[in-house]
Amino acid sequence: MNTIRHPRSITLLVASTLTVMAGAIIAPALPEISREYAHLPNAELLSKLILTLPALFIGLLAPLAGYVVDMSGRRKVLIASLGVYAIAGTTGAWLDNIYLILVGRAFLGMSVGAMMTAVITLIGDYFDGRERSSFMGYQAAFASTGGLIFISTGGILADMHWRFPFLIYSVSLIIMIMAIRFVNEPVIHSNNDQNRKVFSTDLLKQIPLQAWWVYAIAFFSFAVFYMIPVQMPFMLSAIEGTTNTQIGFAIALMNITAMITAFNYGNIKRRFHFTHIMAMVYFLVALGYVLISQSHSYVVMTLGILVCGLGFGMQMANVNLWLVQLAPAKIRGTMVGYLNAFIFLGMFLSPVLLQPLLAISSLYQSFFWVAMILILTAIALLISKARGWWGVSL
Repeated sequence: MNTIRHPRSITLLVASTLTVMAGAIIAPALPEISREYAHLPNAELLSKLILTLPALFIGLLAPLAGYVVDMSGRRKVLIASLGVYAIAGTTGAWLDNIYLILVGRAFLGMSVGAMMTAVITLIGDYFDGRERSSFMGYQAAFASTGGLIFISTGGILADMHWRFPFLIYSVSLIIMIMAIRFVNEPVIHSNNDQNRKVFSTDLLKQIPLQAWWVYAIAFFSFAVFYMIPVQMPFMLSAIEGTTNTQIGFAIALMNITAMITAFNYGNIKRRFHFTHIMAMVYFLVALGYVLISQSHSYVVMTLGILVCGLGFGMQMANVNLWLVQLAPAKIRGTMVGYLNAFIFLGMFLSPVLLQPLLAISSLYQSFFWVAMILILTAIALLISKARGWWGVSL
């Protein structure tokens, strides 16, 4: 049986299109939202929070979501989160108060954290070995496909009205129906008293030491990744004659090159260790950021984004598979929940972490300095692997 074509697999892959890029769907509308609420103090900051606030709530509540996934079942969490996603995601389309919209974005973050945790845990449950590696790549590719479709569509809709991109979130209702029909609870899940005791005592001590290195890498990597949807709309809109559609198209293009490396991740993983792949990610993103830093041209900036996509396409699959390989089945959901916490806290804190560089340089120069940090980090990863500092044989 071709597992990729199985309705259950298709449901998980399509659900993946709603996850990482959930906040970025409305990225092309940020400048317009900022102008709409210009009468409020810190209007630009509030508009950026509409993008990043979901990441904060994913980061804060993903560990709890992981615990619930392990204790209550993966399927229940997936179906419930898809329903909340539709309701909370569309609030920007029908609420006038920006603070209430931000509340809706918080609930959106909770639903995304639960959804991502359930999807990645289910992939870990359903697949093993090379099949798992390949499926993680497909999952990342579908997430990139969602970014391509939804962000570019968001740009087109934002040119009509800034509220329209929020309507995209309603597509989760279709996927919820698919999940009800096709997703079954894995037999590995057991909700017995013994497992309850395991979770009630010393949970953190059960997480392998190597997993904390993966968490740290994930936090750093996605803080760097989120510079694109957070900062690029403002950089691109400063170029004379650039429309919201063009902004959305430029950011969405990253997902085209991301799909190339994501679809081939299974083959890449068979040849390289997780650490080597992360080093490749950092070198590619560094090259893209250097291009962005050296140009005020729409075309060259878009070229830089395309190069970044080659790295980002491997990033999600690599950290997910790395963590799943380390996770014992009985606490897999919990460990994936912690991973999502670190990923999305990195996204939320991305503009905060960039602030010291902005204080001493320009936004363009900050991309250059981040590129230098990425190169140094890649070299450090390669040295650490060569000297056996990681102690990971996977």
